[in-house]
Amino acid sequence: MDKEEARFILRSFRPDGADAENPDFAEALALAAKDRELGEWLARERASDAAFAEALAAVDIPGFLREEILAGLAVERGDASGFPDAFDRAVMGALSAISPPPGLRDEIVAAMERTAAPAKPRRSLWRFAAPLAAAAGIALAFLLPSHDGPPASRTADAATPDGLSIGVVEAGFIRTYESPDFKLEKKDSDHHALFEHLKSIELPCPNGCLPKGLKATPGLGCRELEIEGRRGAVVCFKGDREMLHLVVFKRCDVKCQLPDDGKPDIVTRGEWAVARWQRGDRVFVLMGKKGVDAKRLAEMF
Repeated sequence: MDKEEARFILRSFRPDGADAENPDFAEALALAAKDRELGEWLARERASDAAFAEALAAVDIPGFLREEILAGLAVERGDASGFPDAFDRAVMGALSAISPPPGLRDEIVAAMERTAAPAKPRRSLWRFAAPLAAAAGIALAFLLPSHDGPPASRTADAATPDGLSIGVVEAGFIRTYESPDFKLEKKDSDHHALFEHLKSIELPCPNGCLPKGLKATPGLGCRELEIEGRRGAVVCFKGDREMLHLVVFKRCDVKCQLPDDGKPDIVTRGEWAVARWQRGDRVFVLMGKKGVDAKRLAEMF
């Protein structure tokens, strides 16, 4: 057994030490006792697991949870129809705010590759670990954004201490737009009316900076978009074939390197196609899905 295999096994080690006598963990624990680096990693891992368990134990379970579960089962059976209530929206909002650490997806994929090898004598542990790793890998494939753009696009996503990264702006819009509570503050097909509304509440406005393809596309509405204390705006456009969303932030609130006007940086984030650029003191992100791809966005410029 090497250190990476030991790490994978010990990630399932319960923080209360209940697995210490389990023979499935014996070899991995013995290696951790001999290897200082692995031992220190295990200590940190156990401390993190213990803190997480303590946090879960501190959660107050709502008194109406039993009824919520029964109602959910009724919906599954087709006995009732359910709609998200305040509790559902709170849970969905909390989950949408989760940002998996960078590199976690690669670790899970690597673990899945290891578990694809012929089974070893420790069958009981690997039988449970492999499906869990596979499920986690599938889930994170949807959570973590994909990048089809050039290497410069990934540099633009790097977090910075004194401003939003462009990746945070994109993720913040998607989280807001897909929230059950999303609504537009001002609805109008006239671009001028939407821009005047944004100016009246002192938000950055795309006036004079629309890509040529958007100038002939009717507006749908606009609203404020606040991300980590920075105020931006989003303007929605409804064409014949698709819906597009233009996000605008002040240049001083977004720290990244983007193309100036002209040809934008175009990437994909899951099912979203994204074009991003800067002009003067503003940063722009044009996003769309359901029929909108990188080629379609490129045609807008």
